[in-house]
Amino acid sequence: MSTTPSSVRLGLCAAAAFVLAPLAGAFAAGEIAGRYSVLRDDKDTGCMLTLKGGGSAQLAPACRDNGIVVFDPVKWAIDHGRLALTARKGHKAHFEKDDAGVWRRDAKEGGKAALAFKPIP
Repeated sequence: MSTTPSSVRLGLCAAAAFVLAPLAGAFAAGEIAGRYSVLRDDKDTGCMLTLKGGGSAQLAPACRDNGIVVFDPVKWAIDHGRLALTARKGHKAHFEKDDAGVWRRDAKEGGKAALAFKPIP
């Protein structure tokens, strides 16, 4: 039997939840799900990516950007506040949201042309 009063245990649990909550991601699925224009070097490629509420992703069939077509995103999730897109073959690419609401690929992950996703209103 614990000798710690229940009010202290509840206080510690609340403090832990407050500290750990940002690690779970600052975005809710409903804030991210939607349609996005695919950008290369901030130019619209004419491709559309749909992020669905259940965590699935789908690239529009008419997309002509070879890089994103080969990647073929099928899932998405929020990982430490970043958007993680998972390819059909299982590898991932990570994106950070900028002040304008555009998700930009992590520069450390390389790529010849900067990849980003802009929400379609």
